Amino acid sequence: MPESDRLSGRTAVVTGAAGGIGAALAAELGVRGMSVVLADIDEIGVRRTAAELQDRGVRALGYGVDVADPGSVAELAAASYEEFGSVELLCNNAGVLLFGPVADATIGDWRWLSSVNVEGMLNCLHAFLPRMSRASGWRHVMNTASTHAFLPDTATSALYSATKHAVVGVTLGLRSELADDGIGVTLLCPGQAATRILDAQRNRPDGFGRRAREPFGTGVIPLAIEPHDVARAAVDGILRNEPLVFALPEFTRDTFRNQVEEMWRLADDALGARAETPYPAGD
Repeated sequence: MPESDRLSGRTAVVTGAAGGIGAALAAELGVRGMSVVLADIDEIGVRRTAAELQDRGVRALGYGVDVADPGSVAELAAASYEEFGSVELLCNNAGVLLFGPVADATIGDWRWLSSVNVEGMLNCLHAFLPRMSRASGWRHVMNTASTHAFLPDTATSALYSATKHAVVGVTLGLRSELADDGIGVTLLCPGQAATRILDAQRNRPDGFGRRAREPFGTGVIPLAIEPHDVARAAVDGILRNEPLVFALPEFTRDTFRNQVEEMWRLADDALGARAETPYPAGD
């Protein structure tokens, strides 16, 4: 099927869609002919974003969802199928961020990060994949991780990076698991995107304890790639069934490439040291 026809008339669900990359993904998919279900814990914001897409002729539904709550996600799945009849594309994009040393973090910080970034993704997979697997034709899953999952030094972002490592592991495994069902899987890794993720704690539930200090402020990330550019790269990667899509500012690409190479150098050094130290002879 031509790429231009693969999305038209189909339905996508996008989490974390009240703003930023999620809203841009919903808009890009809508422009390409998809009906879109936008989900976010910010119910007012996500309904506003959906209404803006409707004004532009996109079939869109805004739904307030806490992806960390399996029941809330189950309601999202039910509403999506009731409204549109099918879901061909699931974009697990909801994510939150904290900076700071591990020693200063609380268990509540970790539980909040992992409940959204990891468990939120799993809740959505469990809610949507059974019905997607029983369907036929073109179907796809995209999970959003981060370039932070590929850095050799994650000082001040270790907990966040750990959750994104988990997203990488789940997504690459899922790609193999779903291949026989004809479902494609893509990992999206944005870096330095112009979003409000520095202010993610604005939606942090009280049950996770006090808010962490925000050493870099809460404004939109500066000198960053625009969300619509991330969305365009992501959708193009989905259509090509690419396993991995990076989306980051052009001027940071060489630095990031060097950081990834440093990660490989760490592995090479460890493997080289092991090879030079023979195991002791057995009995």
